[in-house]
Amino acid sequence: MAFLLIVATACKQQQAKAYVSELDSNDSLSIEMGASQMTSYHSERLGIDITYPSFLRHQYLEEDQMEVFMTDDVSLSFMVEHFDNEFLRSPGQTMMGMGAELLEAGDNYSIHTGQDGDLEYYGKVIEDSTRFVTVILRYDPRHTEAVEPLRQLVRDFMP
Repeated sequence: MAFLLIVATACKQQQAKAYVSELDSNDSLSIEMGASQMTSYHSERLGIDITYPSFLRHQYLEEDQMEVFMTDDVSLSFMVEHFDNEFLRSPGQTMMGMGAELLEAGDNYSIHTGQDGDLEYYGKVIEDSTRFVTVILRYDPRHTEAVEPLRQLVRDFMP
């Protein structure tokens, strides 16, 4: 029994140590991310393919324009808003109106960061020909360094 405990502890330390050295962090979230695999999910209701780390759990919501993947204090939200004929503020404009900072803007996307209560967020808004697709990462500020791979996932996301 003690041998199994030692082996399990050694394996855990080796895996965490290797991943933590990449992130330069002792955050437990780094360990979870290092042990997770990327999972693919197709959202019929949003009409997009989503790739997310397996340590996040898919939340089944009644909301038909949103998919959420989360753990205790980290979440990834994917939202789709279709254009209509009325004047519409983009989700990026809405975020900036609520105090978000614009980090980057391209021809069909913008990236924002801000704070919502006790959580920080990092979001990308993509405009295609018929809709806005928004991806928002929310996290506890103590995970700032550990969520860098998730920020990269948001930066790279294209529907």
